[in-house]
This record gives sequence, C-alpha cells and structure tokens, in this order.
Amino acid sequence: MNDSLYLSASCVVGAERVLAHEIELLGMKATERAAGRVYFSADSRGIARALVNLRTADRLFLQFGTFPAADFDELFEGALALPWERLAAKTDSIVIEKARCNRSKIDSQSTVQAMVQKAAYERIAQAYKLGRPAATGAQVTARVRIESDQATIEVDLSGDALSRRGYRRLPTEAPLKESLAAALLFMAGWKRSFPLHDLFCGSGTIPIEAALYALDIAPGLKRHFTWETMPIGNILHMKEEKDRAQAKIQMDREVYIAGSDSDASTVKAAVSNAGIAGVATKIKFFPSKAEDAAPLAEKGFLFADPPYGKRLGSPEESNALYARLADLPRKFAGWNICFVVDREDFGKSWSRTGAKRTKLIDGAEVRYFHRFMAQ
Repeated sequence: MNDSLYLSASCVVGAERVLAHEIELLGMKATERAAGRVYFSADSRGIARALVNLRTADRLFLQFGTFPAADFDELFEGALALPWERLAAKTDSIVIEKARCNRSKIDSQSTVQAMVQKAAYERIAQAYKLGRPAATGAQVTARVRIESDQATIEVDLSGDALSRRGYRRLPTEAPLKESLAAALLFMAGWKRSFPLHDLFCGSGTIPIEAALYALDIAPGLKRHFTWETMPIGNILHMKEEKDRAQAKIQMDREVYIAGSDSDASTVKAAVSNAGIAGVATKIKFFPSKAEDAAPLAEKGFLFADPPYGKRLGSPEESNALYARLADLPRKFAGWNICFVVDREDFGKSWSRTGAKRTKLIDGAEVRYFHRFMAQ
C-alpha cells in the first residue's frame, strides 16, 4: 500500500514546533499545526518511520474521514460510508474511546460514541459478509470530534502511547513523560557534544532520553504498534524501518550525561531504568542535593524539574527550594540553565530577565520551561 494518507501526531501543547521539525527530518512535510497536533501526509513506509522514530509525539492518528453530522442519522450514515474494513479484520474489535462535540446540534457524547461504533460494526459485517462481527481479535481505537456540525473521525495507529518507551519499570513520584523530556532537550538546543546534568533526575527520564538521542537509538525500536496488525498496514515496511533505525545506533559515541537526586532510592530507580533502556554505561547517576551541584566542565546544559508546589510538597517548600538554588547562575556561569516549573515569572526568583520561556500544557497540568542562556 503506497497511497499517501493524511495523519496527525499529538504532543504536549507548546511542543508543536519541535514535533514538526522532527517530522520533516524524517522526510515528510508538516502541513498544519494546531494546539497539541501536527498534521502531515505519509505513505505506508513513512507511517512506519514515524512510529519508530518520533521522540516528541504522544500518538499517531490516521485522519480517517470528515463529513456533515447535523443530526444522528447523518452521523450514522457518514460513519457507515467509511472503509472500516481497511483498518479492522473481520474478528477485530472497534472501540470509540472518545467523542467531543462543540458548537453543534449534536451534544450527547456517549450517544455519538455508540452511534459511530454501531456504524463501524455494520460496515465490517457488510464488508466481510458476516451476520455479526466476532470482535475477538485486535483492538482498533478511534475518536470522534464534531465541530460546527462537521464530524471528523481519527484512528489511533500507535496502540500504547508513543511516550511509553518501556524502560521506566521503576517510576518515581510525579515522573516526567518521556516525550515531554525529549521535547525539552530539543527546545533547549542541547547537542551531544555538550555535557548535560539533571539536578532532580527522578526516574532518570531526561538523562535517559538524552542518551537515546545522543546514540541515535530510536524510541520505538523494540515495540509493536496497532498499525502493524491492520489490513492497511505493512509488516515489511515496519521491519525495514526498524532495521534502518538499528543500523544508525552509535554506542561508541562519547557523551557526558549525569543525573543526581537527593533521594538515594530514586537514584537507584533511575539506574535500573537506564539499564533497561540500554544506556546505563552512558549516564552517571549519583545522590546529591541540587544546591551542592558544581559544574564538571566549562560549558554545558543544566536541567531541573524540581518538585514544585502543585505536584509535590507545598508552595512554601518550593519557595525555600528555589532560594537554596539562587547561587546556581553564578556557579554555572558558562552553562545554559533549563528549569521546568509551574511559575511563569520564575526568573524573578533569581533576579534574572530575558530568559526564553515556553508554556506547556499536558492534560490538566500547566508548566513553564525557562531557559537561561549562558553568560
């Protein structure tokens, strides 16, 4: 199957630019951006390449169909007309996991889900000449959005979220999502030639993502995707893209990546996770308080995702922590300092202005990524 399909990749709101850049580095053109989405077209090989290689995406969706839906009859007929048999085998189950209605005559989301699912199964029964679909095989997951009486159905090609790399077997409290950690590295402009130190390493996500990126280890190399089991999918293309990604790995590269945390058990979890990811020998993890950190090179990137008030502890504890870190800009004068916090005015706590700042929205959580450039 070599036809071009229209797709969207989802991400944390605020990370669209780096995701679009990733897509274009893979040889595809990002045609449109929306909040938490980047749209592009790709053939079967391009889909496989995106699934295996995208670091900052959370999921990959096929934009399956758009049609008028001013009432439930129109919704049903529009969904019935879509070629569901291209996505689901005769024994597969179809789940409409989400529905959203906005500025539309239809406003019952649960009814929308039930109606589209009924239409999908009726189409499957017709296509495969079945009395009733068995729904015992693989699961195909779709979402419906009705905006101004226009319905759009998108189908998840990922399966498990792309952000779930599989290495974080020992999570710590309030861990940073893998795809967001990768996005932070790209936003900061970090390159493998620079040392990197994460002051609050937690489960090790930022250092591990940095090592995977530095060594050209594709995030989806060792996992499977829903796309592979679909009739429209192509197992050969997926194998070829994984082989291509495997050939790019450079384990002999010299990098300096470190992660520290004041909690020894947390450091132990990070070491274990790095081992599962296959990069334990490339990262130095050690117990240390953030305020005791010292630069081990003249230039580098200092990252910090501290336990700010809304996630862990109280706002008062956060203020006390930030005060203890006030000397970091002086000690790390030649370094770029990157903080993920819940405060838009975080730079004022250090009497620093001119920082680059990006607002990030991940579900219900709002964060700000502050980058203080080297002096």
